Amino acid sequence: MGDAHPYFPLDLHLPGYVPMQVDFDYILGVFFTAVLVVFAATWWLSGRYSHLTRGERVMACWFTISGIIHFVIEGWVVTKADFFKDASGNYLSDTWKEYSKADSRYASRDSFIISMEAVTAFLWGPLCPLLVWGIFTAKPWRYALMLVVSSGQIYGDVLYYGTCYLEGFIHSRPEALYFWFYFVFVNAIWIVVPFCCVAHAWGKISKAVAAAGGGGRKGKKA
Repeated sequence: MGDAHPYFPLDLHLPGYVPMQVDFDYILGVFFTAVLVVFAATWWLSGRYSHLTRGERVMACWFTISGIIHFVIEGWVVTKADFFKDASGNYLSDTWKEYSKADSRYASRDSFIISMEAVTAFLWGPLCPLLVWGIFTAKPWRYALMLVVSSGQIYGDVLYYGTCYLEGFIHSRPEALYFWFYFVFVNAIWIVVPFCCVAHAWGKISKAVAAAGGGGRKGKKA
């Protein structure tokens, strides 16, 4: 018989599980308020750089928010192995208790999940603010870094979905909130937006190479 917890599969062994100490509304309220504050602050700061287009300012906001989510929230689940036992009411622990209803592999410390999240938190996390600085100051390497970070986000998300599919989605609760909103919709954001960033960076790099004479046409005429 499994331990008393809300996760699927129901026979998942989680000794010492402690229910959430804060309300669901509080978790979502704090998260979305923080996202709006960070977006507004980054948008205001980006306005000080007159060379930025509106699209570049939006991308700066995206990478600022992503970097914080990767390093702080995802970094917590990597370093706090027993978050499901936390009875302190810690916001981050209870956030992961809630999200684990959509994917219990976080609570069970699945080796793929923790490895993938470690790369996301401690590689893409710090690189995101570096990229934002590169966007603000028009560094020549910003498009290459955007291509790397965004491709890494897409790759991790595709593997995330893929492993769940191959295992038959047995780690997700069936309710629409947990499966369709948390698991499908929220994670899909890190495929759709990075894909747009990849397309943007690809176009900029291609134009720069062509302008530098790297298209091969001049060589053929010579």
